[in-house]
Amino acid sequence: MKQKKDILILVSGLLIILLVIIGVSYAYFTANITGGDESTTIEVKGGRMTIIYDGGDDIDITNILPSNNPVAIKRFTVTGFNNTKVPMAYKMSLVVEKNDFSSEALKYKLISENTDNNGLVLPSITTLTKIPSGASTIELGTGSFEVPTDGNKTHTYDLEIYFPNEDYDQNIEQDKQIAAYILTENYNPPPLLSDLILAQGGGAEAIEAKGKPLFSVINGISGIYADSDEYGTSYYYRGIKDELNNNLIWGGFQWKIVRINGDGSIRLIYNGTEAQFTTNGVVNDGSTDTQIGTSAFNTTNNDDAKYVGYMYGGLNGVASTQRDGTVSKAATYNETSPEIKNIIDNWYSTNISGKEIENNIVDNLFCNDRQSSTGTGYGKSATDYQGLVRLNTQKNPTLKCGIKNDCFTVADTVIGNGNLTYPVGLITADEASMAGLVRSLGGENNYLLTDEGFWTMTPYQMYSSGSSYANIYLISGALALHTAEMIRGVRPVVSIFADARVQGTGTASDPFVAS
Repeated sequence: MKQKKDILILVSGLLIILLVIIGVSYAYFTANITGGDESTTIEVKGGRMTIIYDGGDDIDITNILPSNNPVAIKRFTVTGFNNTKVPMAYKMSLVVEKNDFSSEALKYKLISENTDNNGLVLPSITTLTKIPSGASTIELGTGSFEVPTDGNKTHTYDLEIYFPNEDYDQNIEQDKQIAAYILTENYNPPPLLSDLILAQGGGAEAIEAKGKPLFSVINGISGIYADSDEYGTSYYYRGIKDELNNNLIWGGFQWKIVRINGDGSIRLIYNGTEAQFTTNGVVNDGSTDTQIGTSAFNTTNNDDAKYVGYMYGGLNGVASTQRDGTVSKAATYNETSPEIKNIIDNWYSTNISGKEIENNIVDNLFCNDRQSSTGTGYGKSATDYQGLVRLNTQKNPTLKCGIKNDCFTVADTVIGNGNLTYPVGLITADEASMAGLVRSLGGENNYLLTDEGFWTMTPYQMYSSGSSYANIYLISGALALHTAEMIRGVRPVVSIFADARVQGTGTASDPFVAS
């Protein structure tokens, strides 16, 4: 036991060299970043932008032993000043010039603090992360300041160095050395996806000035149009797929961008996997690859209007006796999930829930508009829903949902019903109409077109015979209707935050790729 202790003290002495070298490197970088106009001060129309890096004190420690606690903590700050409106961001890396230690010997964490509550700090790295052997550059992340900053604003960081105590023999770490430093650089982040979308239409003002297209015409003039939803002004794609640049790779999947929601988030419909794009070099243009599978909307067909719901009251097979209410006998009571919702929820649980990409998803509503035009909307009563009136008779779709109980959300109970488990749903028939589709008329070049029919979330009609019920689905580019027990494609829809940054142009061969 005494022999191992002596060796560990020797290794500790080598760590002193490591940390002193890191400290010196900090000081060296500080002198350079604050002393030269070319790298730290930019004159822009009389304005001034400055980023000052302060590496703090050098570290000098002795007699360390392997431990679950950090053997040293290096505190440093980045202070930004900007009296212009020009964005200001920075990137930080741990540059390892030399590391003779084994790849598992030294590890680090980075703890970030937005000291003055301005902009975005580098995300904290709270799990022990190894410093690989040899020379390497480890990107720690990017930070930014809100501009103008209204004076100096500071971001504070603690780089924690660990020499963990392991079960195996650590004698191999004798006579090892490491030299490293922190590199802080100017950073020009990729553009915001929402900005690129609006730019395609000439900007928000130009898009809004176009007015509404003629929804009785298939596709119409391809482009971006504006309308109101429950949150504000929405900007949506409409028209022929080859004339629109609304393809996105995000989270390991392909998506078609449907619209910017009124809250600024971006609504996407599933179009396949990223692996398929990597293999083919182009986004999916049809076939079953554009969907996660097939399903009935609801497999039960026992003469009850409640089954047009994305959720409904009572058990499957138990008849409803009233339309609305908070009891199981009410058709619109959001209690039981149909088969299609279970499939979508299971897909989300497997592919998104608990993963880092879930942090980018917004709790934006999905509309299952069960407002009736005629009929009671429960039991065997013949019912025409508002979707039939809007899309078949009036040719006037809407992005507003009308009834809070039909606005499906997870946690939002101000605008939505809060009845979802996960923030995922289906496209509405109104959104498909705005995309350029017309009831019973094929829009074969429309961007939503696949070779497979797939479900929307919009109820349409319960037949007067009381023998079947129908929801709207898409096939051959047309809005059609079918009984809810029929097997059709499933394409999940999600909304992501407006601050998504991307590269690419959005075309089929060069889609936007989220960074």
